[in-house]
Amino acid sequence: MEPPAGGGGYGGGPPPPSKGNKEKKKPKGQDEGGDGKSKKFTFKRLMVDELERFTSIRMKKEKEKPYPSHRNSTNFPDNSNPLQTLQELEDDVVLQLFEKMLDDMNLNPEKQQPLREKDIMIKREMVSQYLHTSKAGMSKKESSRSALMYIQDLKSGLGDNSLLLCLESLRVSLNNNPVSWVQNFGAEGLSCLLEILKRIQDEQASLRDVRSEHEIIRCLKAFMNNNFGIKAMLGTEDGILLLARAVDRSVPAMMIDSLKLLSALCILPQPEDMHERVLEALTERAEMEEMERFKPLLDGLNIASPVALKVSCMQLINAVISQGEELDYRVHIRSELMRSGLAKLLKELRNTENEDLKVQLGIFDEHSELDSDDLRGRLDDIRIEMDDFSDVFQVLLNTVKDSSAEPLFLSILQHLLLIRNDYDARPQYYKLIDEVISQIILQKNGADPDFKCKHVNIEIENLIDHFIDKKKKKK
Repeated sequence: MEPPAGGGGYGGGPPPPSKGNKEKKKPKGQDEGGDGKSKKFTFKRLMVDELERFTSIRMKKEKEKPYPSHRNSTNFPDNSNPLQTLQELEDDVVLQLFEKMLDDMNLNPEKQQPLREKDIMIKREMVSQYLHTSKAGMSKKESSRSALMYIQDLKSGLGDNSLLLCLESLRVSLNNNPVSWVQNFGAEGLSCLLEILKRIQDEQASLRDVRSEHEIIRCLKAFMNNNFGIKAMLGTEDGILLLARAVDRSVPAMMIDSLKLLSALCILPQPEDMHERVLEALTERAEMEEMERFKPLLDGLNIASPVALKVSCMQLINAVISQGEELDYRVHIRSELMRSGLAKLLKELRNTENEDLKVQLGIFDEHSELDSDDLRGRLDDIRIEMDDFSDVFQVLLNTVKDSSAEPLFLSILQHLLLIRNDYDARPQYYKLIDEVISQIILQKNGADPDFKCKHVNIEIENLIDHFIDKKKKKK
């Protein structure tokens, strides 16, 4: 899998949509894509600088913690005089070493290309210098820590303070060392991090070590700053779910880092439909904690939240919605967010003076407007105001008039009239009906059910239990 080139990872959100969208996103023109093919990930101009570094460049070096780290490359030969050895090698061998060096430096394609255009003598010098630097780092064994040593420490069951120090040092090593070092840490090291993260998240809230939890998220952020790390993370069973569980309003800094990672995953070009995997993780987390799946995001948009957290929440909302190809999916997710409380929050957010937040709100509004236009186009260009009760009802009536669906529509309306006239009960009835219709029209994976081939599983019992629990909590 190749991540977005030129720093197109950490998605700050999708770009403003182009006009002419009908149900599915249309391919961009030659001036946008170069070959007429759709390029969904040219988001650089809208990204926060930190997000742009997801798959392009390494993080800035940080001051070493008590656990020292070092540079270590396993892809190059161990020679006492690399320059002399390189002068004796054939050009094609030097070029192979040069390509390994570029990979180890984690350079994106745009930065690799001008280096490849250098003549062979300059390439020999560059490889020689890189070998010399790598060997100098490896020679400091008395103050160095290998990836294997970190894995052994993570497996040893460190106490809270020792674990935090180990994680801080590991994060610096993951940031500062070449990709070969990250590869040595590999799937085994990632598994250790995720195992500890799960253990912390399973603790009672009062016993939860949030400092170590956040440091693990930061380690994952550094680990995923290259192709190898992304692939390894996507290959785990519950890695994305654990990131979703770290979306915690009580720890704003950790929530921001988690949201950035989830947003980046949503906009990865390969594998496809990563936004659905992120949405499934948010849904599974919500089911575990018996809450609405977008509640953590809406909590993060609350007036008392830091502006940076609000920006990150809107980035993920935009990424989850915009990556859906189907109009039904986008309308469904946006509608769920709006009725869950986003509609009220947007009024306050628009009054916040912050450029990054305004960009994300602009993206949300433009996508929403274009989807409304597409929906009108589906209805034969009937002018309809989606928020107007009379307009919506009239369009529905016109769509079923003089068809076999007309008596069924009338029956639905008649049944709605039978809902008992109870101030507290009526909203619960409508919530249940709304959720059931949503499940029928659009399944959780965004696909319409095939009534001929499979049974439609409608979770009515769970919905009723959920409404009862919410009612009890309010009392």
